[in-house]
Amino acid sequence: MMWTVHTPVILYGAAHRGTMVSRYLRSGCNITGFIDKRAAEIGVHEGIPVTSSAAADRQALVIVCVNNIFEHESIALSLAAEGFGHVIFCPVDGSNMSWRSDQDRAVMTRIYNDIIGERLSLPTVVPELDGLFRPAYKDDALIEVAADEVLAWVPALLAFARRDGNGLFKDSPVLTLFPYLELFKWFDGEADATPDHYIDLYCRNAAEQFGIAQTAAWIDNVLKSRRQVYERMRQTESVDPLFFLNHAVNADWNADEGHFNMDSGKHRAAFLIHRKRSLVPLRLSARDYETYLNRPALLSLIEHMMQTNITELPYPVMHPYFLKTPYQAESAYYETLLKLCRSFVLANFSNTGRVSLNGVILRVERADLEPLAQAFALLGCSICYAYQESELDRRVRCLYRITDRFTRQDSAPEKYDFLLDGQGAQ
Repeated sequence: MMWTVHTPVILYGAAHRGTMVSRYLRSGCNITGFIDKRAAEIGVHEGIPVTSSAAADRQALVIVCVNNIFEHESIALSLAAEGFGHVIFCPVDGSNMSWRSDQDRAVMTRIYNDIIGERLSLPTVVPELDGLFRPAYKDDALIEVAADEVLAWVPALLAFARRDGNGLFKDSPVLTLFPYLELFKWFDGEADATPDHYIDLYCRNAAEQFGIAQTAAWIDNVLKSRRQVYERMRQTESVDPLFFLNHAVNADWNADEGHFNMDSGKHRAAFLIHRKRSLVPLRLSARDYETYLNRPALLSLIEHMMQTNITELPYPVMHPYFLKTPYQAESAYYETLLKLCRSFVLANFSNTGRVSLNGVILRVERADLEPLAQAFALLGCSICYAYQESELDRRVRCLYRITDRFTRQDSAPEKYDFLLDGQGAQ
């Protein structure tokens, strides 16, 4: 379309960005209104009526005026679904969207930047929204590809230790290696963390084997040594962020359990998890990586999303083809997962002496807790749940290969180990 001084213009967002844009454009443009989710509360802003998108003129040109540019594409897609044909927004670098042409993307970027930079010149051509861009699902986890080997980002949930010195943590998820994780928290000065688990479960056996006296000075020396390693990793993370990629460890696919077993590198993987990284780099055979992708379930999930016009997921899907797909971020999913995992693992060890979550029964009461239920299923828990899962939930479970770990049970079972009900873990 040709945008002229007479074109009716609606600004999406009646807050800081919308205010600034309206003050810049109003002298040379025909601004007819704002769209805002708080329309009923605001009513009028800057002397201009504020409505919901449902009540706005579909023939107007809509300019997305939201500070968070990572929302722009989702907003534009939702406006397209409501029948708006002309929208200006900021294309996001590195998003999962495929554009009709590079030229259209460049034009949209230029117009948006001209508005924000207050250098717009009218008339100007605005690309039509219909068919302009769409979600494009592709593998965003691959870092390097060789003939028979890949280096890839793998969800931390799927990184498992293959073996352990005393056997206690054999085939355990790095997320449950609490001696390392508690030690790192202690180094960071967290009041409720302790190095005792690391000393007792990792260091004393080695000391006994070599006849080393386990004195207070010995403990102090062990902790000083480990702190030096921790500080070096923390420093390296800042000055050489490629270190963890260049020193990625080998791992292979455990087809029976549906995760990756690492040959080594527990310290590094645990450090990345401690730093709240949801992905860790691993070197894998090309065959194992292809098996992990689980293409039949992947294509089924993508097909469902396309058929139902899902462009924003209700929660993150930890798979290479969805790493850049936008999702609703209100739940603080990964931070909550780390806190719950710590709580469950420490309680399980205290109660049973076991570190593995295999066989642990987790009762989940609410549908909005489904992504956490999925995560704990990946970590080995059996899930009994009391809600109606969605078709998306079912297909994500298939993608993760955890369908058989879920049992629908409307009434609470006689026995469960932990309860997740949205009011905290019990």
